[in-house]
Amino acid sequence: MPAAASQTSLNLRDLLAYVEQVLARGIPGAVWVRAEIASLTDRRHLYLDLVQVGADGREVAKCRATLWARERFALEGKFRRATGGGLMAGMSVLLFVTAEFHPQYGFSLHILDAAPEFTLGDAALRLDELRKTLAREKLLGKNRSLPAPQDFTRLIVLSPAGAAGLGDFRGELDRLEATGVLDVVYLEATFQGQAAEASLLRALEQARAAHEGKAADALVIIRGGGASLDLAWLNTGALARAVAVFPIPVITGIGHARDDTILDELANVRTDTPSKAAAFIVGSILERVQEALESYAAVRSLCREVLRNAENSAERRHDGLRRAALQRADSEAQRLDATMRQVLGLTPERTLARGYVLVRDAAGSVVTRAAQVSAGQALRLGFRDGEVGVRVAAE
Repeated sequence: MPAAASQTSLNLRDLLAYVEQVLARGIPGAVWVRAEIASLTDRRHLYLDLVQVGADGREVAKCRATLWARERFALEGKFRRATGGGLMAGMSVLLFVTAEFHPQYGFSLHILDAAPEFTLGDAALRLDELRKTLAREKLLGKNRSLPAPQDFTRLIVLSPAGAAGLGDFRGELDRLEATGVLDVVYLEATFQGQAAEASLLRALEQARAAHEGKAADALVIIRGGGASLDLAWLNTGALARAVAVFPIPVITGIGHARDDTILDELANVRTDTPSKAAAFIVGSILERVQEALESYAAVRSLCREVLRNAENSAERRHDGLRRAALQRADSEAQRLDATMRQVLGLTPERTLARGYVLVRDAAGSVVTRAAQVSAGQALRLGFRDGEVGVRVAAE
């Protein structure tokens, strides 16, 4: 090594101290910095990795940042009041920081304040951009174009594991499931954090497979309460497209009456909470049951009327047939008697003409047997040309 180089060299500590001084002179105070939280570690102090991502999705800058415990309480309280939640990985933030360089620990940012309205605005901006993209792809109304469910016999329900909202939902539906009226398949997924998208996409694939195995009436996505910013994890293009093209109607009960997720906008039926989603389903089932009961009553009443009419008609037909049969029998009997008399020549006129006598008693009744006659009885004998009175002699 040349002697001159040895005389002009600096040790590492001196060089880094010089860098520290240059940085301090170049940035004399705190500045507002836009970044995204890549990761966050909570050890009383908050240690963050901040990144900037370019238009192509690649990371173009990265540094460490620290929120010391002495500022953490006030800053997190302010942030939580505005957004409903704390700082989280994946969040876009606007931070008030000082740039610091330490010869031993290197470069980092010291966080003094944060602007929650920036984070809220960024989430809203991203949602709006996603909405426009889906509109261009003609996906916004795709699931809503499916016929709305009128009745439910089988459901697929997607929710976080152990969510309070799931308990409320099941409190309404478990009774129906226990009676066999409803069949429910429950699937679990992570709804917030960096693992949310992948977890939900897997669950949606499982839901699709369950439907293909045995057709369901609807997919229900419920989450329950939580911070407004937690909803941002659901506003991704991949999740939106998976829900938009789902083959059966989607019902959401994600837990926010004021704030939308893109999943709410895509759903066939949107309710505010898991309890309201359950109430919608139970109400639909009860409505169909009521309609069925009314239809049953109407059919039963109609059947009774038809039966009464049939009985009355049958009775009338029976009486008519009976009268007709009796008349026909009498007529046929008379006709047969007349025919037989003609065939046998037994008419009174023919009998008398052949030399026979018609014997009648005093009352005019025909006497056909000797046992009917007593001594001294007056009789009348009828001949062809007239009658003669006689009296029976004693033996």
